[in-house]
Amino acid sequence: MFFTAGEPSAAEEALKEVDTNTLTIPWLARYTLQYAEIAKNSERFYLARSLLGNSELAREIGAAPLDQQRRWHELRAELYGLIGEHLASADEYIKLAALYGSNPDIAAVHDKIWHQLGQVPGQQLRNASLFTTDDILEGWIQMALYSRDARGDIAQQLDLIAAWRRDHPEHPGSRIPPTSLTQAEAARGTLPRHLALLLPLSGELASAGEALREGFLAAYYQALASGSTVPAIRLYDTETGDISALYQQAVTDGADLVVGPLNKDKLAALMEQPSLPVPLFGLNYADNTHNRHDNLYQFGLSISDETRQLAQQAWIDGHRSTLVIKPDIGWAESGAGAFDKQWHAQGGTIRKSLNYSLSSPDYSELLRDALLINDSQERITRLQRTLGKTVNSVPRRRGDIDMIMLFAYPEQGRQLKPTLDFLYAENLPVFATSHIYEGRHNPSQDQDLNGIRFTAMPWTIPSLAESGIRPYQPMAAAYRNLFAMGVDAYRLHQWLALLKALPDNTLRGQTGTLAMAAENRLVRTLPLAQFENGRVALAASALAEQQ
Repeated sequence: MFFTAGEPSAAEEALKEVDTNTLTIPWLARYTLQYAEIAKNSERFYLARSLLGNSELAREIGAAPLDQQRRWHELRAELYGLIGEHLASADEYIKLAALYGSNPDIAAVHDKIWHQLGQVPGQQLRNASLFTTDDILEGWIQMALYSRDARGDIAQQLDLIAAWRRDHPEHPGSRIPPTSLTQAEAARGTLPRHLALLLPLSGELASAGEALREGFLAAYYQALASGSTVPAIRLYDTETGDISALYQQAVTDGADLVVGPLNKDKLAALMEQPSLPVPLFGLNYADNTHNRHDNLYQFGLSISDETRQLAQQAWIDGHRSTLVIKPDIGWAESGAGAFDKQWHAQGGTIRKSLNYSLSSPDYSELLRDALLINDSQERITRLQRTLGKTVNSVPRRRGDIDMIMLFAYPEQGRQLKPTLDFLYAENLPVFATSHIYEGRHNPSQDQDLNGIRFTAMPWTIPSLAESGIRPYQPMAAAYRNLFAMGVDAYRLHQWLALLKALPDNTLRGQTGTLAMAAENRLVRTLPLAQFENGRVALAASALAEQQ
């Protein structure tokens, strides 16, 4: 009654009085579902995970009423998806779909299965395909792998999946395919055939433009070599004239999609145009300009995407109070601002935001003050003075934080993390942005970064990177990231309208998993990686590690 009346706290107090050992399976299912829903809604994911992990109920859930069975699998699927166990989430949605039979809701469940599989790394999918004994799950995994094999080419993806469906006509995903596949089939004949690529190929941004161009063309030539039908591409140097005139020239030359520009101001100038006769795919974000064009899209390497994701992940992992450590440079200030906004919106607390200089040779005093080590030492000194004798005591760091948000390049991170460990903060989880790793294998030096969890671009992680299309090692890290962005920009050119039509749909790229947000802004979700023995590996969420 409390739960129905919208009083979850009172409902929880009543649930705590129940002796679950006395409950039959239907009553245990009812108890667990209600309690788990309260826990999930109040973002106590550890509790929800524990409740929904009840092994007895998992074995006997088939004895519960059908509506409880459905809610059991649905709630488990939602929770697993939230905490990053996407394959487990897809498996639960598959079980849920089987309970609907011919119910019209099955199509929506199939879309959720497809969405969750889209978040799973390819190697994990391949491993699961080898070891699963569930034919339905294996079929869904094969569909997902065929989709990956097409590397963003819609026609190839559809042909591969159509061949699989002909061989498996009775599989649920064959009979009722995900909406994104039916939408892609409809879009097959309307894909761009003439691209205009607007980049700075001279002037101050020439190196950035060249890195993007090389990535874009690398993806183009890879698609050509694989037998894909590729568009014609014409390049324009954005430093040679007025950007509006250059866009019009591209349209006159026959472009049916204009890709670029890279410069924020030039993109903002195009956004101010009264109309854009041909779709524009900008390679940056015009942050302070409202997008009033339905056919203008924006894509870039926004630090804000990363820090919002880190704030969400840290919250899911159970952290609530943090110390922010950042250098006094622009990208870190921007990222810290986005983290602050997301963290406070979730209900988190930032106890202190500490600025440091990139050129500092030693961070010990700065961190000592931030961690309140000096205060602890002063308390020990006062106690010794009062007692008149030496006291065996170890200084303690502040106890009002449960994590650290770190903004750092590798060089600074290799100084900051060991200093934190030395100052009694070795048990505090440290989260960082992708800047902490340059994509170069360096275990001897990266030992000092052990334990740091960070958002990583897929091209930098050995188990995720494509062997046939990688940024050139001699390039600086920032330019290698732009090369990867160029690869994604080429592959995205076919998917813009589809991602807009289906906001839950995603495309796995070299810079992250890509989806369309408000105002046609593409946003990235990056895999979470971790340094272990100086090497980089995918990190599980803290909740997954409890199992």
